[in-house]
Amino acid sequence: FDTIDRCQEYEIISVFTTVAYDEIGFRYYDFVDASDEESFMSYVTAVQAMSMYDTGIDVSYGDKLITLSTCEYSNKNGRVVVVAKLITE
Repeated sequence: FDTIDRCQEYEIISVFTTVAYDEIGFRYYDFVDASDEESFMSYVTAVQAMSMYDTGIDVSYGDKLITLSTCEYSNKNGRVVVVAKLITE
């Protein structure tokens, strides 16, 4: 993932679909920064459980994650979400 001031490499830990801004969807956008190990691992477990495939990537508390999402049109407010962990800065 390249920005104007740095290049970083990530490994994908999950790719899933959900519905945004709805009671039935997973609110991935509410996760910004885990306050503790339990909340971090709860988020990781949830996104890996919803994943379209098993990436085999291990995640530990303290890993830095990035979440990317885009529209997906099979549902109203549908989203495709990619969650990845930083491997190089």
